[in-house]
Amino acid sequence: MKILLVAGPFISLREPYNGGTEAFIVEHANELVRLGHTVDVIAKDADEKNLFQVIEFKESPLSMKDNSYRPCTELLGQQHYQSLQYGIFNVSGYDVIHYNSFIPEIYAVAALIKTPSVLTLHLPPEEKFVLMYQFFIKHAPVTPIGISERMSEKWKAALGQDVEVILNGISLEKWKLNERNTDGYLLWSGRITKDKNVEAAINLANHLKKPLKIVGAIFDEAYFNEQVQPQLNDQIEYISHVTQQQLSNLVAGASAYLATAIWEEPFGLSTIEMLASGLPVVGFNTAIPPELRNEEVSIAVDSDNWQDLVAPLAIVKNCESEACRNFAASFDLTKTAVAYVKIYERIAKKVEL
Repeated sequence: MKILLVAGPFISLREPYNGGTEAFIVEHANELVRLGHTVDVIAKDADEKNLFQVIEFKESPLSMKDNSYRPCTELLGQQHYQSLQYGIFNVSGYDVIHYNSFIPEIYAVAALIKTPSVLTLHLPPEEKFVLMYQFFIKHAPVTPIGISERMSEKWKAALGQDVEVILNGISLEKWKLNERNTDGYLLWSGRITKDKNVEAAINLANHLKKPLKIVGAIFDEAYFNEQVQPQLNDQIEYISHVTQQQLSNLVAGASAYLATAIWEEPFGLSTIEMLASGLPVVGFNTAIPPELRNEEVSIAVDSDNWQDLVAPLAIVKNCESEACRNFAASFDLTKTAVAYVKIYERIAKKVEL
């Protein structure tokens, strides 16, 4: 099949990724190529090692800043300009289009396209996304996909239709299995925002008198400056944003990974990546969906209180690295890609009939 994946014309797919959605797009596109398909991806750029082709929409040489009619910055104006180019892009050669974008203008244009499409719902059903996707689904031939059962149920209610589930997967060979340092530091990674709740990890580490390494891009400067920066010291270390390989190297010295987000993670790709590396995970139910939980290596508590993570940390202290990886192995990248291909083939066949 010839497949078009849509990230967004100003979305970078270079490492370090902004989040799990970008990681999914890259890994999924590469796996589809390995399975014998031709894959193009609409994005700003991607690392040269990838197997797929990047389709770029250029910025305008003219200024797109608007100070009067619809005030916007130059950056936002250029983003609007790039997104609307999708409307004149020729999609007739593709069997299926797979959308993974959060850009309203993309869906305003995509609603006019009659190529059978898949829409992966990477985020919870917040009001602006609900309206955006309702509009898209009303006007175009779209099959929505949830990435966990709990997200599927929420989107089913929001969209008023069934939402199939395909769990995300990872490439195990990208994550080296490490022998755990049971007395090593605690590890936390993610976007630095209030919803990701790194302060819970800091409080827990201070209570246990254990070192903590914090990894991730600062998305909320005020939150970082007020809640994180003042607590950094020799024991609590901020390492900034890193590539997957760099994160994998950090796992080698860690004893456990903390998943402390207080918003409902749609999937929680980092949980599987850490388990694949041999590192057990403890966290809140909001951060670890039911599919990713395991009573021995991936324990979630029905709480958002960091004190409730002390007991599960004790439980996973002596678990085997191999047990972590064996559980993660069930979330296989190839299995995910094959499940999507079955849907691609199904919806493409409907058009042929």
